[in-house]
Amino acid sequence: MFSLTATFKSGLRTLVLLAEQKGDSPLPISEMTGLIGLSDKSLEQLLMSLRRAGLVRSVRGANGGFLLGRPASKISLKDVMTAIQGPIRLCDCTVPDCQDCVRPEVWKALETCFEGTLASLSLAHLISAKSFQILPHSVVLPDSPLWQEGSGI
Repeated sequence: MFSLTATFKSGLRTLVLLAEQKGDSPLPISEMTGLIGLSDKSLEQLLMSLRRAGLVRSVRGANGGFLLGRPASKISLKDVMTAIQGPIRLCDCTVPDCQDCVRPEVWKALETCFEGTLASLSLAHLISAKSFQILPHSVVLPDSPLWQEGSGI
């Protein structure tokens, strides 16, 4: 079963917490750990991955901590997933006629669909009180009238 990792979920909760911060004061790790449910060390490692990706920035000193690296509207869920888990790959095969994979183009199409959906959702969408609707994606197969009329995946 494909599922989100605990690290991704913790990273997302951390970013939401930072996005909901009022003002420009950095949030110290000591305040975040209880809210996120991670140890200081685990949260530091997670924040370093997010910092390397430019999603958060750190402020040193007595009043230091972390802030978002850019506006919440400019941080996509794809950015978060890539920073924490790496590129989205359902099939790690790079050979078109791989004998281990059944129809690699199907997995590539699913990756593209998943990446597109994650890229279209931002951190601002997650913290917004406004509702939104996500429409289901569909696959058009060669034996369907849509394919024969020129549509595809």
